[in-house]
Amino acid sequence: MGGGGSFSAGGPGKGMYTRLYLQVLNRYHWMYSALALNHPYQDTGLFTINASSHPNHGWDLVQVLIKQFKEMAHNINHSELERAKTQLKSTLLMNLEYRNIELEDIGRQVLASGSRKSPAELCAMIESVTPLQLKDVVEKMLESRPSVGAFGDLKNVPGYEEIEAAFKRDDGVLTNRLSHFLLRGMKNVGKSDIVKS
Repeated sequence: MGGGGSFSAGGPGKGMYTRLYLQVLNRYHWMYSALALNHPYQDTGLFTINASSHPNHGWDLVQVLIKQFKEMAHNINHSELERAKTQLKSTLLMNLEYRNIELEDIGRQVLASGSRKSPAELCAMIESVTPLQLKDVVEKMLESRPSVGAFGDLKNVPGYEEIEAAFKRDDGVLTNRLSHFLLRGMKNVGKSDIVKS
């Protein structure tokens, strides 16, 4: 998935060919950033897409992100997967050149699995990932309820129930956009103003 900011200068490792860069940041001028992150834990994990835009595009931003999550389960092509593997191995090996990151990595691995894997073992594990394995992981992830966090001016952001319902639909489409904005608008109008003709 990768990602970055709309003002990335490009260059090696900048994510210019990642899915979020090509399908989100290059297509939607109003999107400031979109970055996929994975947080693995011993008994669970958290996969996120952090994104930002102007508050006027809150609904659109959520819709684009839901579509990206849904497409992960269906459209994994070989070249994209190979590029992601190469980028991950490169990042891993470059980060391990720093002593503090290497020590943190040792601690995380020992806490999570009871032992430490060498960089060669980790690269071999990355290389062994198949599109079918990714599809299975994504489908399992999409069966769980989404966690949503947002801050700032949220008047144009759909409610949690709307987001959860979109994740359950095959097409991932948010519905009730008009009713969402009408209800939000009515909350800001006094009762006497509503009945005036």
